[in-house]
Amino acid sequence: MKLRLNLNEGWSFSLDGIHYSEVNLPHEVPWEKVKDRCNHVIYKKTLDLRGFEKKRILLYFHGIDYDSVIFVNDSELLHHVGGYDAFKVDITDQLRFNGKDSLKIFVSDVDLSEQSNIVAGKQDWYGNACGMVQKVELWIVEETYVDSIRVLPRKDLRTVDCEVHFSDGKPHEFKAVLIDPLGREVWQRNYNHDRFTFEVENPMLWDLSNPRLYRLIVEFANEKLEVRFGLRYVEAEDGKILLNGEPVYIFGALDQNFYPDTHYILPEREKLLHEMLKAKEMGLNLLRYHVKVPDQDYLEVADELGILVWIDLPYARELDEDGRKYLENLLENVLKRHVNHPSFVILSLINESWGIDLSKNASEETKNWIRSLYERAKSIDPTRLYVDNSACPWNYHVVSDIDDYHFYNAFPYHNEQWKKRIEDFAIGSYETFLERPTRKLPKLVSEFGVWGLSDPKGWTKDWSKFPITVMGKSFEGSEPAKAMEKMAQFHNLDDLIYQAQLHQFFGLKYQAEAIRLQSTISGYVITEFSDIAWEANGLLDYNRSPKFFHHLMKTINQPVVCVVPDHRSILLEAEEYRAQIYAVNNTLKQLEAELLVRTERNILKKVCVKLEPWSAQKVANVQAQIEPNAQYVFLELFEGEELLSRNFYPVMVLGKKKGNDIDIVWVDAENFNDDELFCINENDKIYGVLDFSGDWLSAITIFNTKRHVNLAALLWGLGELATDKLLFSKDPSTMNTENSLISKIIGWGYACASLLYVRENDHKKQILTTLKRCELSESLIREIL
Repeated sequence: MKLRLNLNEGWSFSLDGIHYSEVNLPHEVPWEKVKDRCNHVIYKKTLDLRGFEKKRILLYFHGIDYDSVIFVNDSELLHHVGGYDAFKVDITDQLRFNGKDSLKIFVSDVDLSEQSNIVAGKQDWYGNACGMVQKVELWIVEETYVDSIRVLPRKDLRTVDCEVHFSDGKPHEFKAVLIDPLGREVWQRNYNHDRFTFEVENPMLWDLSNPRLYRLIVEFANEKLEVRFGLRYVEAEDGKILLNGEPVYIFGALDQNFYPDTHYILPEREKLLHEMLKAKEMGLNLLRYHVKVPDQDYLEVADELGILVWIDLPYARELDEDGRKYLENLLENVLKRHVNHPSFVILSLINESWGIDLSKNASEETKNWIRSLYERAKSIDPTRLYVDNSACPWNYHVVSDIDDYHFYNAFPYHNEQWKKRIEDFAIGSYETFLERPTRKLPKLVSEFGVWGLSDPKGWTKDWSKFPITVMGKSFEGSEPAKAMEKMAQFHNLDDLIYQAQLHQFFGLKYQAEAIRLQSTISGYVITEFSDIAWEANGLLDYNRSPKFFHHLMKTINQPVVCVVPDHRSILLEAEEYRAQIYAVNNTLKQLEAELLVRTERNILKKVCVKLEPWSAQKVANVQAQIEPNAQYVFLELFEGEELLSRNFYPVMVLGKKKGNDIDIVWVDAENFNDDELFCINENDKIYGVLDFSGDWLSAITIFNTKRHVNLAALLWGLGELATDKLLFSKDPSTMNTENSLISKIIGWGYACASLLYVRENDHKKQILTTLKRCELSESLIREIL
């Protein structure tokens, strides 16, 4: 009989201890909204445990945020602090077994804007959750019971080390049964020691394509306890991440895992399944669960679908001694709690040096602490990869299994900076470690991304009414709902959202392709899987609905792809299209294929190519005339009749110069003096805090054209023509896309500036632009007009 039960339904919840409502777990309340009305919130439940007087009764809490006190029959049993660790409590001695045993839990939290030393993850960005945020289990067990089962496959993918831990810490006799992924019994064996090893004949491995799961059943004291595990092994070797001995290229996304309806708690399992299926549809093979600890449902779904999971431990803005101790204990808690999930392959200990100083000024004490934390992780579970500090500019690694780094650059304005950073990172000239590692580590670009706004028509709940908040500091007036009200006066909102998402897709495409061209880089993690509140760089929106480019993401995240590193999307009439084509093969298979380069109507090149395993190599030059109405250049690889890969690039051929000369003012910042406009540098501060550089809080380009043009081609090619100068209105309310034909907006439209501005002057149209003065710019302006 299984008597380890979910205890999630039928709870009563109260803010004042007088008025109660019924809730199911997990459950939370926003602490900011209730902290002035109560010192703590209350959960209570009546337990009917008659007939179990001879059993031990335990509660297993998967996570309570933040400060909890457990009462049984009004007797305080346990005070627990910390929102992420799972813990058990034996309530047997406090029970009366009269059918009316009372369970009460008081939960309180802190003001994260005032207490920077609390380990709370990104609740100081997106809202502080208070409550029973993960599941609760009721265990009805014997005096001695199986506390945990730990299964660790070895590198040979046949041998498995197993540990059955009993509540009294002693070994006992028990029976173990192994069930294969097809549901067939492999063997039954009796053991009388808590650690044992077994071999699996004809092993069926867990991998990304076939996530096969074995079951191990332990029978002891009239109880059967079952765990699932996968035969898989992950390691870092010779600059690559190996899964079951073969290199795997990481196509990842950062999953911050907040929701508009359930906020900090996981949705129902079915919704979670649909969410992860969307990840698979986009070609993703890894989700980086960001600075929080998942409950088991998340990892179980990933196990079943074949998605790798990278977990980041949560952080405090300032890690004091208590915070460090909590993380040390949490590390062990997480590794033991989630040990049997094959999807869980990487754990980060710190993110971006949050809470500690891992800059060039890092103390020896701090470096020693992070080193000891890494070594402790390795000693607890050597079958996973560990990242000491998932680093970004101005902080570094100390010791790590992966050389990962975060880069953000504005597309298309900072394309050259992006390429240079990625190239430097790939060859090792971009410094990422305080001391150079002694072995060759796999390199990952573990954060990069581009914004693309979501459609307000689909917004739910009230997240859009809250301002940007970063690490406890809020910026009033930055509420997306207010910004969208203003943007409705700036440009048609439907078109604005489309263009913002177009900007996001082609920005991700450009930046991901630059990474793919560097064969020393083993993958990337896109920021991020879904929008989260005001942060609009998700591949899905906050509701987990696809953005318009959802079906196109697989063209970026495909193991074999052809790339044009310096594609020119805007051509003058009669100008030849010239391109060097590279083929990227992130598989172990040597491929012989036919490369077809074409537009919608014409074939530009057809050539046979040979692709070496795990390589990025030049395979062809193209020199051809593009027909005037072409929209895209397609690169297709065929193996026989089978299409292996398709990629595409927008293109636009500008027409001949027509009509009279136009009055173009090529704005020079030093000599520009105007009654309506300032000329500013993209790094100049606006409203005291914003600028238009757009490397993280993205600068989104919006075009207003009166005729059919290829917006994707305009966007892709704009980086070649843009300068770091912009036109900013002295009265911002007067600027819209009627007068600003190429606009740069920050975030949700917090500020708007122009690259191409048109106005009537003495009944004559005057054009002002900060674009580079050249024939291509002039032809482009004519085309837009």
